[in-house]
Amino acid sequence: MKKVAVLKETINGENRVILLPKDIEDLAKKYEVYVEKGAGEALGFSDNEYKKHGAIIKDKEYCWTNSDFIIKYKGPTQEEYKYLNGNTKMSAIFHAEGNYELLKELQKKKVTAYTYEFIETDDGYFPMAYPGGEIAGKMAIMYANFYQQKQYGGTGKALFQIRGASKSKIAVIGYGNVGGAAIKLASELGNEVYVFGSNINKLKKMSVYMDENIHCLESTEENLKKVLPEMDAIIGAILISTYDTEPIITKEIFNSLKAGTVVIDVTCGYGSGYIPSIDKYTTLNDPIYVSDNGVVCCKIDNLPSAYPKSTTEAYSSNAKEWIIKILDNELQGKENSEVVRGKIFDKGKISHQVIKEHWDYYEKNNI
Repeated sequence: MKKVAVLKETINGENRVILLPKDIEDLAKKYEVYVEKGAGEALGFSDNEYKKHGAIIKDKEYCWTNSDFIIKYKGPTQEEYKYLNGNTKMSAIFHAEGNYELLKELQKKKVTAYTYEFIETDDGYFPMAYPGGEIAGKMAIMYANFYQQKQYGGTGKALFQIRGASKSKIAVIGYGNVGGAAIKLASELGNEVYVFGSNINKLKKMSVYMDENIHCLESTEENLKKVLPEMDAIIGAILISTYDTEPIITKEIFNSLKAGTVVIDVTCGYGSGYIPSIDKYTTLNDPIYVSDNGVVCCKIDNLPSAYPKSTTEAYSSNAKEWIIKILDNELQGKENSEVVRGKIFDKGKISHQVIKEHWDYYEKNNI
């Protein structure tokens, strides 16, 4: 029986774990499952609970050195690089395209790696991005509402309907997992919602099922210039933002936003990206800053980690099916084209186009 290990996360402040005890059972029917000691304790799940569902509790060293496959929530930290070698096969949320040091390490150590966010179904759905996306999208609306309070720099316009008050206006750029959740909550709270996307035909099709207070627009410079200055809040929720992503909210558009507008960049890419004017990350402990033109800016790259228990519960129940598919693909030769789309390294060789493009960029620019 092949051995797989579920590890405790070591990133500072990270309390989530990829699988909860109840979701270990199906895995344990096919594989010998190790769970690192204390993996779920920050969420209130004891080692004994994992044992009851078929796991074997081991320490970190044992898990890394005696497993055929490593399962994590987040990619390896620098402290964990020492465990990587040519026999390492693992899965996690890597976001590796934005981390040149990690890319070099995975290549040098000849690691085989799958990243959950790139797994894609044949019909274009990203199934392992949904739970985190839903939480991040809904949190973006809640954050935007909170920081619309006057004392934080907002205009004092509540982002929920109040009898006798005019409706607030919220723009959502992107309509995937994150954008869809933001659109739904913003609408349910009684706001006028303006959705921007590049595929106008897909937007028109979607609009048939939307409330009348949701307006779908093609993401053109003309439309953005016309609409965004009238917004009370803007949610940035495109799939990915990198060094070579064309600006969507250009500096000119950003400077035209009214003072007190709250902009939540949920995508949180790297490089200049699609909102070049928001070039500073914020954190859960220090969520916002106010720009020179009075715009309230929020750029937190780990919004869902604020609710580790809810996030893990949602993610685990969804992830177990796909993790089994990854393991069957890699350890049993049951080829699955959907999980293969999430394979970013094969024994140290880059196996995903997005990673290859970013590797070439880093190498060319000596980053």
